[in-house]
Amino acid sequence: MEVKKLVLNLSHPTVDIAITCSDFAASLDFYHNKLGFEIVLDLEIPDNLARDVGLAPTGFRQVRLKAGNTLIKLMDIESPPPKPADEFSAGVRWLTFFVEDIQETVENLKQNGVEFLSEPISAPDAAGVACAPDPDGVLIELVQI
Repeated sequence: MEVKKLVLNLSHPTVDIAITCSDFAASLDFYHNKLGFEIVLDLEIPDNLARDVGLAPTGFRQVRLKAGNTLIKLMDIESPPPKPADEFSAGVRWLTFFVEDIQETVENLKQNGVEFLSEPISAPDAAGVACAPDPDGVLIELVQI
C-alpha cells in the first residue's frame, strides 16, 4: 500500500503558539513585563467556538503577544487546569528564541526578574544557550548562534 504524503499548503510562514495558563496573571507578567513581548490583541473566544473546534471546554480570554514574527497566545480561562506536577512531561517543553548576544540578554532579563536555570552554556550548534521557565514550566530557550 502506497502512503500518500500530506503537505500543508501554508498561507503564512510563521506558527503561532497558544499556552493554557494555570495562573494567567503570572504568565502575562512573565511574557509581557519580564520578557518584554508587546500585547497586540486581547479578545474573548466565545463558548461555541471554543467547544466546537476543540480549543477548550468553555469560552476564554486570549491575549496575543508579538515575539518576532510569532504570536504567543495566552489563555485566561475560568477554572484553569493546574500547573504540571512534573518538570519533564509530555507536551510543549520549550520555545526557542534566537538572540544576538546571549550574555547581555540574560543579564538584562535577570534585571527584569527572569530566573534562569543556569548561566549561558555553549552547545554543539550554538555559541550559547540559556533557559528560563515560565510560570507553568515551559522553558524559554535563548540561543546565540
